[in-house]
Amino acid sequence: MAASSRRLPDTPRLEAVLAAAFNTNGKGGLKVLKRELSPYSTSFPCEVVTCRLPGNKKTDVFCKYSAGIEYTGFGHRGGPAYELDVYREVLQPIGLSTPVCYGGQVDRKSGEAWLALEYLPEALGVGKLHRSGAMVAAAKWIGRFHRLTQTDGTVGRIGWMKAYTRQYYMGWVRRTLKCSSSLPRKLPWLETVCRHASDLFEPLLEQPLSIVHGEYYPHNVLYYRGQVYPVDWESAARAAGEIDIASLTEDWSAEMTQSCIAAYQRERWPEGPRAGFTRRLLAARLYFCFRWLGDHEDWSSYPGRPVWLQRLRSLGHELGVL
Repeated sequence: MAASSRRLPDTPRLEAVLAAAFNTNGKGGLKVLKRELSPYSTSFPCEVVTCRLPGNKKTDVFCKYSAGIEYTGFGHRGGPAYELDVYREVLQPIGLSTPVCYGGQVDRKSGEAWLALEYLPEALGVGKLHRSGAMVAAAKWIGRFHRLTQTDGTVGRIGWMKAYTRQYYMGWVRRTLKCSSSLPRKLPWLETVCRHASDLFEPLLEQPLSIVHGEYYPHNVLYYRGQVYPVDWESAARAAGEIDIASLTEDWSAEMTQSCIAAYQRERWPEGPRAGFTRRLLAARLYFCFRWLGDHEDWSSYPGRPVWLQRLRSLGHELGVL
Protein backbone atom coordinates (compact mmCIF):
# COMPACT_ATOMS: atom_id res chain seq x y z
CA MET A 1 0.00 0.00 0.00
CA ALA A 2 2.89 2.35 0.65
CA ALA A 3 4.00 2.12 -2.97
CA SER A 4 0.52 2.72 -4.30
CA SER A 5 -0.13 5.68 -1.97
CA ARG A 6 1.72 7.87 -4.45
CA ARG A 7 -1.20 7.28 -6.82
CA LEU A 8 -3.88 8.44 -4.38
CA PRO A 9 -5.56 11.76 -5.19
CA ASP A 10 -4.12 14.81 -3.43
CA THR A 11 -6.35 16.53 -0.90
CA PRO A 12 -7.65 19.33 -3.18
CA ARG A 13 -8.64 16.74 -5.78
CA LEU A 14 -10.22 14.54 -3.13
CA GLU A 15 -12.21 17.50 -1.81
CA ALA A 16 -13.49 18.27 -5.29
CA VAL A 17 -14.70 14.75 -6.04
CA LEU A 18 -16.24 14.29 -2.58
CA ALA A 19 -18.03 17.63 -2.93
CA ALA A 20 -19.53 16.34 -6.16
CA ALA A 21 -20.50 13.05 -4.49
CA PHE A 22 -22.21 14.85 -1.60
CA ASN A 23 -23.62 17.50 -3.92
CA THR A 24 -22.25 20.31 -1.75
CA ASN A 25 -20.96 22.51 -4.58
CA GLY A 26 -22.18 26.04 -4.03
CA LYS A 27 -23.32 25.30 -0.48
CA GLY A 28 -20.24 26.27 1.43
CA GLY A 29 -18.16 23.43 0.07
CA LEU A 30 -16.62 20.38 1.66
CA LYS A 31 -13.40 20.34 3.63
CA VAL A 32 -11.21 17.29 4.21
CA LEU A 33 -10.03 17.43 7.82
CA LYS A 34 -8.11 14.17 8.10
CA ARG A 35 -7.03 11.21 5.97
CA GLU A 36 -5.94 7.88 7.44
CA LEU A 37 -5.10 4.63 5.71
CA SER A 38 -7.77 2.13 6.67
CA PRO A 39 -6.80 -0.81 8.88
CA TYR A 40 -9.30 -2.84 6.87
CA SER A 41 -7.26 -4.71 4.29
CA THR A 42 -8.47 -5.07 0.70
CA SER A 43 -6.86 -5.66 -2.68
CA PHE A 44 -6.79 -1.88 -3.20
CA PRO A 45 -5.69 1.03 -0.97
CA CYS A 46 -8.42 2.49 1.24
CA GLU A 47 -8.66 5.52 3.47
CA VAL A 48 -10.98 6.76 6.18
CA VAL A 49 -11.53 10.41 5.30
CA THR A 50 -12.98 12.83 7.84
CA CYS A 51 -14.91 15.62 6.15
CA ARG A 52 -16.65 18.78 7.23
CA LEU A 53 -19.88 19.32 5.33
CA PRO A 54 -21.96 22.49 5.03
CA GLY A 55 -23.54 23.37 8.37
CA ASN A 56 -20.32 22.36 10.15
CA LYS A 57 -21.39 18.71 10.14
CA LYS A 58 -18.59 16.14 10.30
CA THR A 59 -18.71 12.72 8.71
CA ASP A 60 -16.28 9.89 8.03
CA VAL A 61 -16.14 8.36 4.57
CA PHE A 62 -14.54 5.09 3.49
CA CYS A 63 -12.71 5.70 0.19
CA LYS A 64 -11.27 2.99 -2.05
CA TYR A 65 -8.90 3.78 -4.93
CA SER A 66 -7.60 1.83 -7.91
CA ALA A 67 -4.27 3.69 -7.48
CA GLY A 68 -2.77 2.20 -10.62
CA ILE A 69 -3.20 -1.38 -9.38
CA GLU A 70 -4.24 -3.70 -12.18
CA TYR A 71 -4.45 -6.97 -10.25
CA THR A 72 -7.58 -8.85 -11.35
CA GLY A 73 -6.91 -12.32 -9.93
CA PHE A 74 -7.02 -13.89 -13.40
CA GLY A 75 -10.31 -12.13 -14.10
CA HIS A 76 -11.82 -12.87 -10.69
CA ARG A 77 -11.74 -9.29 -9.38
CA GLY A 78 -13.05 -6.21 -11.12
CA GLY A 79 -11.57 -3.36 -9.09
CA PRO A 80 -13.14 -0.14 -7.74
CA ALA A 81 -14.69 0.87 -11.08
CA TYR A 82 -16.50 -2.46 -11.30
CA GLU A 83 -17.51 -2.32 -7.64
CA LEU A 84 -18.98 1.14 -8.19
CA ASP A 85 -21.20 -0.30 -10.92
CA VAL A 86 -22.26 -3.13 -8.59
CA TYR A 87 -23.39 -0.60 -5.99
CA ARG A 88 -25.21 1.56 -8.51
CA GLU A 89 -26.79 -1.10 -10.71
CA VAL A 90 -27.40 -3.98 -8.28
CA LEU A 91 -27.19 -3.15 -4.58
CA GLN A 92 -28.90 0.24 -4.47
CA PRO A 93 -31.96 -0.83 -6.51
CA ILE A 94 -32.50 -3.93 -4.36
CA GLY A 95 -32.46 -2.00 -1.12
CA LEU A 96 -30.88 -4.54 1.23
CA SER A 97 -28.58 -3.37 4.01
CA THR A 98 -25.23 -2.30 2.57
CA PRO A 99 -22.96 0.66 3.28
CA VAL A 100 -24.33 3.76 1.56
CA CYS A 101 -22.46 4.46 -1.66
CA TYR A 102 -22.06 8.23 -1.79
CA GLY A 103 -20.59 8.11 -5.26
CA GLY A 104 -17.40 7.64 -7.19
CA GLN A 105 -15.62 8.44 -10.38
CA VAL A 106 -13.80 6.74 -13.23
CA ASP A 107 -11.30 8.73 -15.28
CA ARG A 108 -11.95 7.76 -18.90
CA LYS A 109 -8.41 8.59 -19.98
CA SER A 110 -6.34 6.99 -17.23
CA GLY A 111 -8.82 4.38 -16.03
CA GLU A 112 -8.20 5.48 -12.44
CA ALA A 113 -11.25 4.94 -10.24
CA TRP A 114 -12.41 5.60 -6.71
CA LEU A 115 -15.56 5.14 -4.69
CA ALA A 116 -16.83 6.67 -1.46
CA LEU A 117 -18.81 4.54 0.98
CA GLU A 118 -20.42 4.97 4.37
CA TYR A 119 -17.91 4.29 7.13
CA LEU A 120 -19.12 1.93 9.86
CA PRO A 121 -16.69 2.66 12.72
CA GLU A 122 -17.71 -0.01 15.21
CA ALA A 123 -18.56 -2.79 12.77
CA LEU A 124 -16.97 -6.23 13.13
CA GLY A 125 -16.85 -9.22 10.83
CA VAL A 126 -19.70 -11.63 11.45
CA GLY A 127 -17.26 -14.38 12.42
CA LYS A 128 -16.24 -12.41 15.52
CA LEU A 129 -19.87 -12.12 16.60
CA HIS A 130 -21.09 -15.61 15.76
CA ARG A 131 -22.35 -16.16 19.31
CA SER A 132 -24.67 -13.19 18.78
CA GLY A 133 -26.24 -14.78 15.72
CA ALA A 134 -24.27 -12.75 13.18
CA MET A 135 -23.23 -15.75 11.07
CA VAL A 136 -26.81 -16.96 10.73
CA ALA A 137 -27.90 -13.39 9.93
CA ALA A 138 -25.27 -13.29 7.17
CA ALA A 139 -26.63 -16.55 5.76
CA LYS A 140 -30.15 -15.11 5.73
CA TRP A 141 -28.94 -11.92 4.04
CA ILE A 142 -27.20 -13.71 1.19
CA GLY A 143 -30.11 -16.13 0.78
CA ARG A 144 -32.49 -13.23 0.26
CA PHE A 145 -30.01 -11.51 -2.06
CA HIS A 146 -29.75 -14.62 -4.23
CA ARG A 147 -33.53 -14.92 -4.35
CA LEU A 148 -33.90 -11.30 -5.45
CA THR A 149 -31.17 -11.53 -8.11
CA GLN A 150 -32.06 -14.92 -9.56
CA THR A 151 -31.72 -15.20 -13.33
CA ASP A 152 -32.99 -17.86 -15.70
CA GLY A 153 -30.18 -17.59 -18.24
CA THR A 154 -31.11 -14.19 -19.64
CA VAL A 155 -28.77 -11.41 -18.58
CA GLY A 156 -30.80 -8.29 -19.37
CA ARG A 157 -29.58 -5.27 -17.44
CA ILE A 158 -26.73 -7.21 -15.76
CA GLY A 159 -25.08 -8.36 -18.98
CA TRP A 160 -22.03 -6.28 -18.05
CA MET A 161 -21.29 -8.47 -15.03
CA LYS A 162 -18.72 -11.23 -14.99
CA ALA A 163 -20.04 -14.78 -15.19
CA TYR A 164 -18.60 -18.00 -13.81
CA THR A 165 -18.58 -20.19 -16.90
CA ARG A 166 -17.07 -23.62 -17.44
CA GLN A 167 -14.07 -21.86 -18.94
CA TYR A 168 -13.71 -19.76 -15.79
CA TYR A 169 -13.78 -22.78 -13.46
CA MET A 170 -11.43 -24.83 -15.61
CA GLY A 171 -8.97 -21.95 -15.74
CA TRP A 172 -8.37 -22.45 -12.02
CA VAL A 173 -7.95 -26.18 -12.55
CA ARG A 174 -5.31 -25.63 -15.23
CA ARG A 175 -3.48 -23.11 -13.07
CA THR A 176 -3.55 -25.51 -10.12
CA LEU A 177 -1.98 -28.26 -12.22
CA LYS A 178 0.66 -25.85 -13.46
CA CYS A 179 1.40 -24.65 -9.92
CA SER A 180 1.76 -28.24 -8.71
CA SER A 181 4.88 -28.55 -10.86
CA SER A 182 6.71 -26.57 -8.15
CA LEU A 183 6.39 -29.59 -5.83
CA PRO A 184 9.31 -32.04 -5.60
CA ARG A 185 7.08 -34.94 -6.68
CA LYS A 186 3.85 -35.42 -8.57
CA LEU A 187 0.50 -36.05 -6.91
CA PRO A 188 -1.34 -38.67 -8.99
CA TRP A 189 -4.57 -38.14 -7.06
CA LEU A 190 -4.50 -34.42 -7.92
CA GLU A 191 -4.24 -35.22 -11.62
CA THR A 192 -7.23 -37.55 -11.24
CA VAL A 193 -9.41 -34.89 -9.61
CA CYS A 194 -8.37 -32.37 -12.25
CA ARG A 195 -9.26 -34.82 -15.01
CA HIS A 196 -12.81 -35.11 -13.64
CA ALA A 197 -13.18 -31.43 -12.73
CA SER A 198 -15.25 -30.39 -15.74
CA ASP A 199 -17.94 -32.93 -14.85
CA LEU A 200 -17.73 -32.11 -11.15
CA PHE A 201 -18.40 -28.44 -11.87
CA GLU A 202 -21.49 -29.22 -13.95
CA PRO A 203 -23.92 -28.56 -11.03
CA LEU A 204 -22.61 -24.99 -10.75
CA LEU A 205 -23.71 -24.28 -14.33
CA GLU A 206 -27.33 -25.31 -13.85
CA GLN A 207 -29.97 -22.59 -14.19
CA PRO A 208 -31.28 -20.61 -12.48
CA LEU A 209 -28.22 -18.71 -11.28
CA SER A 210 -27.98 -15.56 -9.17
CA ILE A 211 -25.59 -12.71 -8.55
CA VAL A 212 -22.95 -13.83 -6.06
CA HIS A 213 -20.60 -11.79 -3.91
CA GLY A 214 -17.73 -14.06 -4.93
CA GLU A 215 -15.77 -13.91 -1.66
CA TYR A 216 -18.51 -14.00 0.96
CA TYR A 217 -16.13 -14.79 3.77
CA PRO A 218 -16.97 -13.67 7.33
CA HIS A 219 -14.35 -10.90 7.23
CA ASN A 220 -16.10 -9.40 4.19
CA VAL A 221 -19.48 -9.35 5.97
CA LEU A 222 -19.73 -6.70 8.65
CA TYR A 223 -22.19 -6.69 11.53
CA TYR A 224 -23.23 -3.23 12.67
CA ARG A 225 -26.01 -2.36 15.11
CA GLY A 226 -27.82 -5.62 14.53
CA GLN A 227 -27.64 -5.58 10.74
CA VAL A 228 -25.49 -7.31 8.13
CA TYR A 229 -23.39 -5.18 5.76
CA PRO A 230 -21.47 -7.14 3.11
CA VAL A 231 -18.51 -5.19 1.69
CA ASP A 232 -15.87 -5.61 -1.04
CA TRP A 233 -18.12 -6.36 -4.02
CA GLU A 234 -15.34 -6.24 -6.62
CA SER A 235 -15.69 -10.01 -7.22
CA ALA A 236 -19.46 -10.04 -7.76
CA ALA A 237 -20.56 -12.22 -10.67
CA ARG A 238 -23.37 -14.28 -12.16
CA ALA A 239 -22.99 -17.76 -10.69
CA ALA A 240 -24.48 -20.44 -8.45
CA GLY A 241 -25.47 -19.03 -5.07
CA GLU A 242 -23.99 -22.02 -3.26
CA ILE A 243 -20.59 -20.42 -3.86
CA ASP A 244 -21.34 -17.75 -1.28
CA ILE A 245 -22.66 -20.10 1.38
CA ALA A 246 -19.60 -22.31 0.83
CA SER A 247 -17.21 -19.44 1.59
CA LEU A 248 -19.28 -18.18 4.54
CA THR A 249 -19.20 -21.57 6.28
CA GLU A 250 -15.65 -22.56 5.38
CA ASP A 251 -13.77 -23.97 8.41
CA TRP A 252 -16.74 -23.65 10.76
CA SER A 253 -18.12 -26.40 12.97
CA ALA A 254 -20.71 -28.82 11.63
CA GLU A 255 -23.29 -27.28 13.94
CA MET A 256 -22.65 -23.70 12.77
CA THR A 257 -22.46 -24.79 9.14
CA GLN A 258 -25.80 -26.56 9.34
CA SER A 259 -27.43 -23.60 11.09
CA CYS A 260 -26.23 -21.26 8.35
CA ILE A 261 -27.29 -23.63 5.57
CA ALA A 262 -30.76 -24.04 7.07
CA ALA A 263 -31.17 -20.26 7.43
CA TYR A 264 -29.93 -19.73 3.88
CA GLN A 265 -32.30 -22.29 2.40
CA ARG A 266 -35.33 -20.87 4.22
CA GLU A 267 -34.59 -17.40 2.87
CA ARG A 268 -33.48 -18.49 -0.58
CA TRP A 269 -36.35 -20.91 -1.23
CA PRO A 270 -39.32 -20.16 1.07
CA GLU A 271 -41.28 -22.89 -0.70
CA GLY A 272 -38.63 -25.50 0.09
CA PRO A 273 -34.98 -26.20 -0.87
CA ARG A 274 -34.23 -26.65 -4.54
CA ALA A 275 -33.20 -30.16 -5.58
CA GLY A 276 -29.48 -30.79 -5.93
CA PHE A 277 -28.35 -28.30 -3.28
CA THR A 278 -25.82 -30.67 -1.69
CA ARG A 279 -24.20 -31.46 -5.05
CA ARG A 280 -23.87 -27.77 -5.85
CA LEU A 281 -22.46 -26.98 -2.40
CA LEU A 282 -19.81 -29.70 -2.74
CA ALA A 283 -18.94 -28.41 -6.21
CA ALA A 284 -18.64 -24.90 -4.76
CA ARG A 285 -16.27 -26.13 -2.06
CA LEU A 286 -14.25 -27.88 -4.76
CA TYR A 287 -14.08 -24.62 -6.72
CA PHE A 288 -12.57 -22.75 -3.78
CA CYS A 289 -9.84 -25.38 -3.45
CA PHE A 290 -8.80 -24.75 -7.03
CA ARG A 291 -9.40 -21.01 -6.67
CA TRP A 292 -6.83 -20.55 -3.92
CA LEU A 293 -4.36 -23.22 -5.02
CA GLY A 294 -4.34 -21.80 -8.54
CA ASP A 295 -3.70 -18.29 -7.29
CA HIS A 296 -0.16 -19.05 -6.07
CA GLU A 297 2.47 -20.00 -8.63
CA ASP A 298 5.10 -21.13 -6.14
CA TRP A 299 3.55 -23.58 -3.71
CA SER A 300 6.78 -23.91 -1.76
CA SER A 301 6.13 -20.46 -0.27
CA TYR A 302 2.34 -20.75 0.06
CA PRO A 303 1.42 -21.59 3.68
CA GLY A 304 -2.16 -22.51 2.77
CA ARG A 305 -1.11 -25.25 0.34
CA PRO A 306 -1.27 -28.28 2.71
CA VAL A 307 -4.75 -27.38 3.96
CA TRP A 308 -6.20 -26.81 0.49
CA LEU A 309 -4.62 -29.96 -0.90
CA GLN A 310 -5.98 -32.03 1.98
CA ARG A 311 -9.42 -30.49 1.50
CA LEU A 312 -9.30 -31.10 -2.25
CA ARG A 313 -8.35 -34.74 -1.75
CA SER A 314 -11.17 -35.26 0.76
CA LEU A 315 -13.67 -33.74 -1.66
CA GLY A 316 -12.35 -36.01 -4.40
CA HIS A 317 -13.25 -39.00 -2.23
CA GLU A 318 -16.62 -37.52 -1.25
CA LEU A 319 -17.48 -36.83 -4.88
CA GLY A 320 -16.51 -40.36 -5.89
CA VAL A 321 -13.57 -39.75 -8.22
CA LEU A 322 -10.86 -41.08 -5.89
